[in-house]
Amino acid sequence: MLKNGKKRIKEGVFSVSCDVRKSDLDSPEAIELMVECFYSKIKNDPRLSRIFFELGKVDLDKHLPHIKRYWGKLLLGNPGYDRHTMNIHRALHEKVNLGPSDFERWLALFMETIDDSFSGPLAKRAKKVASNVAGNMSSSLKVDLD
Repeated sequence: MLKNGKKRIKEGVFSVSCDVRKSDLDSPEAIELMVECFYSKIKNDPRLSRIFFELGKVDLDKHLPHIKRYWGKLLLGNPGYDRHTMNIHRALHEKVNLGPSDFERWLALFMETIDDSFSGPLAKRAKKVASNVAGNMSSSLKVDLD
């Protein structure tokens, strides 16, 4: 059990239980849970699951630690994330031809994850950062979200 009363239940290749009382994203454990909840939603979304896991060949055992460090750096200022992933996303875009609806769905699932299980200033900041990430990524890939 996490310090905020949240329990983790093994599901597939990672642990997730998101239907619990809300807390802020103010610890590495909370960020880990948020990432796991978010990727659980992606895993269950027909379009994004196909993009991430069938076409993008994302291995969650390798991918999730990077994403957890990414959000830890952005929200808590933790060191440990220094990757630049645009080339990976460019290669995926060439395979899949990502469209506005893909970015909008990604962002909607992220917002839903936060709204369902987290609250507080860092949760609010995470939503703003995710919106910026979607906008910057789509702009860099020349996908018009308007």
